[in-house]
Amino acid sequence: MQLLLDFADKTRVVNIAPDASFEELERQVALKTQLAPGEAVLLAEGKPLGKATTSRGLTLGAYGIGAQSLVVVQEKLRGGALLGKPVKGRSKGIDFEEKFMRQREYDAQNQKYQAARNELKAKMEQEKANSRMNRLKIQNQWRKIMRLAKVESLRKGIEILSQNHERDVDRKDAIIQLLDRDLEEAEDQFQMALRSHLQNMDALIDLQDSRLLVSEQEFEQELRTLEADFKAEKEAITRQHAMETQELNDIMAAVEAEEQEREAEAKQEHEQLREEIRNRNLEEINMLRIHLDTQIEQKETDFDAAHLAYLEQTNQCTLEFKFYTKKDQELSKQIEIKIRKIERLQASLHHWRTKLAQNMKECSHRNQQLLEEKNKIQGHFQHLKSRMNRFRQSQARRLTELTQNAHACKAKLGQRIELAERILVLAELARKLETEQEKVIPFEGAANSALQQTADRSTAEWKDQLLEMSSALPGSSKQQQEAAAKLQTSSWTRQGDLVSEWCHLDNFLRKYNKVLLDKLAIEKERERLERENADLQSILKQYFDGVSVNENVMNSENPLLVVNGKLSINQPPPVRSSDEQRLTVVEANHMVETARVNTTYF
Repeated sequence: MQLLLDFADKTRVVNIAPDASFEELERQVALKTQLAPGEAVLLAEGKPLGKATTSRGLTLGAYGIGAQSLVVVQEKLRGGALLGKPVKGRSKGIDFEEKFMRQREYDAQNQKYQAARNELKAKMEQEKANSRMNRLKIQNQWRKIMRLAKVESLRKGIEILSQNHERDVDRKDAIIQLLDRDLEEAEDQFQMALRSHLQNMDALIDLQDSRLLVSEQEFEQELRTLEADFKAEKEAITRQHAMETQELNDIMAAVEAEEQEREAEAKQEHEQLREEIRNRNLEEINMLRIHLDTQIEQKETDFDAAHLAYLEQTNQCTLEFKFYTKKDQELSKQIEIKIRKIERLQASLHHWRTKLAQNMKECSHRNQQLLEEKNKIQGHFQHLKSRMNRFRQSQARRLTELTQNAHACKAKLGQRIELAERILVLAELARKLETEQEKVIPFEGAANSALQQTADRSTAEWKDQLLEMSSALPGSSKQQQEAAAKLQTSSWTRQGDLVSEWCHLDNFLRKYNKVLLDKLAIEKERERLERENADLQSILKQYFDGVSVNENVMNSENPLLVVNGKLSINQPPPVRSSDEQRLTVVEANHMVETARVNTTYF
């Protein structure tokens, strides 16, 4: 909110918050009045603020101070302190009356100030309302005056604009007519250029078709050659592979037959050896069995006798003897079984050792043969692999060369296409500068028919000589000679005749030579005009030197000074032609001044 401060007969405005404290107000007053916070006394509605110590923390609302309230600021009177005790002889009633009178005077002054301030505010509001009303009236009058002036100016502007518009319409109609006529001429030229362009395009397309046909024929010929070479090489490889496969099959069949024979012989030998060993073992077993049977019978008799004797001697020993006898029979059976097992194992060990030795001997011989065969097959494989790698490298090298040649050809064709496009663009630009005759007849006829006939005869002679030379070469045939003769040129006339090699650029050279002659003539004319301009500048400089006087003129040669009857002016020598007619020239201003404008001279 805003508070009004009255200090030293001046009113100041202070912005402060509604809930601000008395100390904040003292600081704002100190900033506005340049007084220390303890040296100022604040009065609101005739009452001092902040007298009591307990009221020091209250807000301004507690003192009844609101927005637009008036706060009077007074300085403290110095020397009025009582220093702790009253002065002797001083009356308390007089001090109170003086204070009351001063307060009444201050209240009356404050009321007068408030009344004057309210009256001033009312006058100011009235003046604002009057000034607002008068400003609206003045603006209304000015609008009427400016509206009338603007209407007059707009009417005049409309008349001027209508006249300008009519003139512009007439001028635009004339321009449209001129443009229409130019458009018709341009359309005729465009149609003529289009016909010429279409003719050239047809010729170029025919030329391209012929070149593509020749290229296609060459490609098909090369393709047939490559296919024939590939088929021949493929058949040779197939035959070689079949032969080698047959050799390997024969070798494998021979080895298999030999192995079968060896296996049959080994089986036969094994069966014979087995039968011999079996028969010998059976004989030994029979002999041993007979011997054992005799011994057993003898032992049985001995045992029976001893048994009877023993039974007679002791029954306990008999029982033990029966037990051990039974155990002996069981152990005998086990021993016989193990002996037979050992014999079988020994026979089997001898058989397998024999077979192992035989197999080792056969396998070593077989391994030697297989190793030799493996080495042969490995060598043959390495040879075929090296041949195949060489073939692949050669084909890869040929493919790389073909790719590089294709890229180079593509780049060269791109450059030629760019050159052709640039030539076409330059031709279009140059065609705009051609005359009507050049547009209608772009290429003039041959300058001399005799020269053309001579060129045709020389072309025919050269072709005959070329055919004779080609026929003399070995390996040349009539078809190849005809194909070579067809490939000697890539240009044809409109009648379909072949164009000789040195006549391909006749039209271009004819136009180029004509343009070159025009360029030389323009350069000669330019040099002549430069010389004439230099002469005229020199004469003009001499004239200005003759009519002006300055330091440079006085120091240099002056054409006005005649020394020994000679002029220092550098005049160009007169050039007169006997064929030219000398004309008398009279200045136009002189004719007008002497009134001889309509005079006729004979």
